[in-house]
Amino acid sequence: MKAVVYKSFGPPDVLKLVNHPLPQRSAGEVLVRIRSTSVNPVDYKIRRGSIPVISKKEKILGGDLAGVIESADADSQMTKGDRVFGLSPDFTFTSKWGTYAEYATIKSNLLARIPDNTSFDEAASLPLVCLTAMQALESAQVKPGQRVLIHGGSGGVGSAAVQIAKAWGAHVTSTCSSKNMQLVKELGADEVIDYREQSVDQAFKDNPFDAVVDQIGGATTTQSLAVLKKNGHISFVLNENLNYAKLTAGLALGTLGLGPKYHLGFVKADGRMMQEVARLLSTGKLKAVIAKIFPLEEAAAAHEYLETGHPSGKVVMTVSA
Repeated sequence: MKAVVYKSFGPPDVLKLVNHPLPQRSAGEVLVRIRSTSVNPVDYKIRRGSIPVISKKEKILGGDLAGVIESADADSQMTKGDRVFGLSPDFTFTSKWGTYAEYATIKSNLLARIPDNTSFDEAASLPLVCLTAMQALESAQVKPGQRVLIHGGSGGVGSAAVQIAKAWGAHVTSTCSSKNMQLVKELGADEVIDYREQSVDQAFKDNPFDAVVDQIGGATTTQSLAVLKKNGHISFVLNENLNYAKLTAGLALGTLGLGPKYHLGFVKADGRMMQEVARLLSTGKLKAVIAKIFPLEEAAAAHEYLETGHPSGKVVMTVSA
């Protein structure tokens, strides 16, 4: 099969299209003929060697997949020909496998069927960002009617979180740059502010939030905590600006009931949540936000675009049928 691999850490041009052996399916897994995948920041961080503890040299990158089942167990809940999407657990850690390829194996219970109203490109853009958003919102125990602050509403995780929180009945406030405010409003945010013009601690000092999803860190965290209820929840998405000393202290105080609850998670593949993603897509409560589509053969260009272009939405790669 064709696959994109790197054999040494470095810039985008270390990514090479090669002929690679097919993965071998085990019991409980399905073999998926991939039609689309997408690029996430964790992909280029692994490629650069920025997270060496979990990075493996000579790896197929990628975790998002959308495609068609090629083979499955006789008693599998998924069958040959099903259009499916999901997040492969192989996207990081020590596995050499990934989804920048024509084929991948994955446990069938981690997948959901793609709704009829959704293309392969749209479906491939969603698993990692939707699962990240859902896990952050669930850990924050978001309930209907609560006020939720979501930073970076035009990005991959942010755009998913805005739509999912709104679909779950929350009152959603989001931050973004002025050029993306209309997009974030169209995604369902009740209030949107330009973070360059107004800080959340000033804008909402008299109207605090029940929950915050923070994928920015640094000063954004400080501002968010100033407008978070004492019994509220703040969920952190891993980023380079996290202050782990303050995070540890916050976790301890929250556990003791002396402040808001802190949550820090690393996204996990989850079939139950993928079923919810499919439901929201089929009912029109969730839509993909795609910035640009590249062919798999141009993986290096896709990485460079994501790293330097600050796109609104996801970067998708199509895999030739």
